[in-house]
Amino acid sequence: MSLRWSNLVVYAILLFGAAVMLYPFVYMLSTSLKSPAQVYVFPPRWIPTPIVWSNYMVALGRLGVRPFLNSVFFTGAVVFGQGLVTTMGGYAFARVRFPFRNALFLAYLGTLMIPFVVVSIPLFVIVARLGWQDTYQGLILPILANGAFGTFMFRQFFLSVPEELGDAATVDGANHLDIFARIYLPLSKPALMAYGVITALAAWNMYLWPLIVLQSDELKPVTLIIAQFASAMNAQLNIMMASVAIALLPIFLLYVFGQRFFVEGIAMTGLKG
Repeated sequence: MSLRWSNLVVYAILLFGAAVMLYPFVYMLSTSLKSPAQVYVFPPRWIPTPIVWSNYMVALGRLGVRPFLNSVFFTGAVVFGQGLVTTMGGYAFARVRFPFRNALFLAYLGTLMIPFVVVSIPLFVIVARLGWQDTYQGLILPILANGAFGTFMFRQFFLSVPEELGDAATVDGANHLDIFARIYLPLSKPALMAYGVITALAAWNMYLWPLIVLQSDELKPVTLIIAQFASAMNAQLNIMMASVAIALLPIFLLYVFGQRFFVEGIAMTGLKG
């Protein structure tokens, strides 16, 4: 009986936590379908009457297509670039023997404890001196090496791969680049998918770094454009919530379809080493 009550308490806590996490999304969807007269009604009506689907057409017309294309390009470049850097770094720390390897790896992991806001200003100064301010290269290149978690993840995964595979390839005359590209990288597809989903979520929702680097509306991702509209649409909360829902839809679909790879990849990274 005590075990049953303990299970009920755990389920109640989990349900409460889920309700707290889902409340902002339910509020966003409900408000996005309301008419202006229903937005500030108290107590709120969770199911609008009538449902105003045209709010989404208005929001899409104000956002335009270019911010979404910018977000897609930025997200794709970050996923590809960080994936390349972290997989090669993970292989080097797992299989390449060089002086102070473990010390350097621990130092690199230590960067996880440094908030991005601390290094954002030095990064901006470097970008400005290179003349990359308000450019795609200034937006993308400085954050490609910001992948300590990914390097750790791939290092753990590569440590779980039998080292005899690399030794056999070395006997056949393969160098480290061949071993990485032809053996370790193909075996890491689950981990690559998992890290791709994580990185895509972070890149799509990134706000601070694009805000610092970019000034031109032609280069800004959808997060910055929505932030610009926030003050202008303060009296049109329903349109603003519709804009946020539209911006969240692509990354939500990515998470739904990539969840299986995410769980599988994390499970296969192991804890060896």
